[in-house]
Amino acid sequence: ELTNNHLGDEERLRKMIRLAKEAGADMIKVQKREVDSFYSTDELKSPYTSPFGITLKDYRSGVELTERLFNVLIEECNAHQIIWFASVLDYPSLKFIERFDPVLVKLPSTISNHKSFIKKVAKEFSGDVVVSTGFTDKNYESFILDAFLPGRNLFLLQCTSSYPAPPEACQIGVVRHYEEISIVKNLSGLIPGYSSHDIGNIGSMLAVAAGAKMIEKHVKLGNMDWVHFDGVALDLLNNTFGDFVSAVRKAELLTGSKTKQIHHQEHHKYKPHTK
Repeated sequence: ELTNNHLGDEERLRKMIRLAKEAGADMIKVQKREVDSFYSTDELKSPYTSPFGITLKDYRSGVELTERLFNVLIEECNAHQIIWFASVLDYPSLKFIERFDPVLVKLPSTISNHKSFIKKVAKEFSGDVVVSTGFTDKNYESFILDAFLPGRNLFLLQCTSSYPAPPEACQIGVVRHYEEISIVKNLSGLIPGYSSHDIGNIGSMLAVAAGAKMIEKHVKLGNMDWVHFDGVALDLLNNTFGDFVSAVRKAELLTGSKTKQIHHQEHHKYKPHTK
């Protein structure tokens, strides 16, 4: 998840994609929203200090990817053979992203109360969908399952909308719950995952053990405290994100298969006497 750390800068965007790929990421995610209509007038006028100006509108407009930069994103991802997709936060953004023929889109926790928009996505977008479940309960879970399944892959990500999320708020057990309902309800398209807002690797490693097949993690290019989510993002410059990817891959190995069998690595330290 690049969030806004690309800062709407072409070379910075290209560098983040290259470094994420080198670190072992499988996919790149960005965000898209219509700034002027997504936020209220008062929110847009609210103070926010950034190199783009002194209001939230200045900041949000400065970091929003333009059509040209989306073409740059796609070009760079194609060159490095990495999949891209985007969070779409409103209907104009959905129609904008559809022009680039994405394999999937994401509906973030931010818009979980925008039910009419979510229904439009379910009706009009035929590709796979990623949904984060921050700030929601089982009612939202039922709504999402009914809206998007069957007929596609639905990556359902346990998420806690706290930045950072403390250990007691991460609720990794929900990942296991998503896996269980996919089996009980015979929903083959339901794929459990985890959107990590916690610090470090352990939450995502535990999520893999609980059945997560998609892990989302924020990344950044150096420290910029004025950028949203910068506090929970892992740095691409000092290989912190590379270490995270290695930890997640190790968790995959440690988790292994659900089938109990004699592993080829097993051996007795002492041979028991047999009769």
